Amino acid sequence: MTSTEVDSSSVLDSEVSGTIASLRERLEAVRRGEIHRVRGRLGNLSSDQENVVESLGRGIIEKVLQAPVAMLLNAAAANQSAFIVDTVRRIFNLRR
Repeated sequence: MTSTEVDSSSVLDSEVSGTIASLRERLEAVRRGEIHRVRGRLGNLSSDQENVVESLGRGIIEKVLQAPVAMLLNAAAANQSAFIVDTVRRIFNLRR
């Protein structure tokens, strides 16, 4: 592998990592916003109930992230991440 290939590979790996981080941040913001939105309808929750709501939200995020993260990591491993990064960023409206 030439130094140019290594440099472009590390840039793409950085873009993959950045895209995964942006995707997690986006979904976490949605989770927090939705919990805030329904908070009044939930009434007073015990500490255990709060933990259940938080755990449920985070579990859903992890399930939703599985496919796009796997796709990004597989594409990076095959040096084909540019198209997948662009696609995921477009689908989830993520900034560069």
